[in-house]
Amino acid sequence: MSIATLTSSVSSEDLELAKSFCKVDGTEEDDLMQTLILMARRDIIGQVGSEIDDFFDDNKTFTIAVCMKVYHNYKNRDGTTRAMTWDITDGYHSLINSMKDEYRVILWKREQEDGKQTY
Repeated sequence: MSIATLTSSVSSEDLELAKSFCKVDGTEEDDLMQTLILMARRDIIGQVGSEIDDFFDDNKTFTIAVCMKVYHNYKNRDGTTRAMTWDITDGYHSLINSMKDEYRVILWKREQEDGKQTY
């Protein structure tokens, strides 16, 4: 799936996965969940990189990171609150960093194959 597709549409399978992760039943929240999925994907792709179009295809780390971001935003969606709120977990940031590392290695290898020296 291309990055353009990932950032513009949500498959029914991806919607069901996110709903299951967030323990959401029914269809009342589907529009919100789809929006949260797209927001999470755009944020993660923006942090990791968008030059390798197939990097996120069948990438389980990406899938879990999206679910974690959706869960966090779904559970903390109030604009203001007097209740204690929580930042997203360190596990999420660890997933992002591992994807960044993997992404950079792949990008570096491709540049070496193409004869481009980045350093």
